[in-house]
Amino acid sequence: MILYAAETILYLTFLGMDIFGLGNTTPLKFLSILLLTLSVLDFREKTVTIALAFTAAADVFLLLLDRYYEAGILCFIAVQICYALRLQKETGGSFLPYLLSPLAGLAACSIRGFGLTETLAAAYIALFAVNLVRACILAGSRQERKWLLFAVGLALFFCCDLCVGLHNLPSLGSAELHRFANVAMWGFYLPGQCLIRASAYPAVRKETVL
Repeated sequence: MILYAAETILYLTFLGMDIFGLGNTTPLKFLSILLLTLSVLDFREKTVTIALAFTAAADVFLLLLDRYYEAGILCFIAVQICYALRLQKETGGSFLPYLLSPLAGLAACSIRGFGLTETLAAAYIALFAVNLVRACILAGSRQERKWLLFAVGLALFFCCDLCVGLHNLPSLGSAELHRFANVAMWGFYLPGQCLIRASAYPAVRKETVL
């Protein structure tokens, strides 16, 4: 498929440039996310389309502008709300974990006296963790390609956020670990987004006519 061929070329290019320190890769990274977003504007799965639009918006703040971090995190919270709705529609059950998880993150940060950015980040990662667990449970129970792609995509996305967290905590870990995190965050991020996008377009098996 042309889209994934283009994404692969962009991915290998900016990853190689990051590894060898060959220049600014921000335009290539944003282009890769923008292409994914444009590719789902047929609204085949509305939650994925809206989530990828919010993902691109978050990257405008966090990647292109490198400022207004609270706005970027709020966009990523909107992404996880979209994925929570996608999972809830498929699995049913209680919506309570989705409500309690970000509230728990907000309460913990408020008690510790953290700033707004850290508080929003805690609410985001708590909601993300619930989505990841539910996606893995759904993939394990259904064994459908669509949900396997979605679960693996979310897992890679989560690994990216762990690298971002490490990047923002320079006192934690060695210099080598931080260098790895700086490269690996996008090493995980783009494949994760591609798999999430692919989960909205499951392959249709052609029946053989005898």
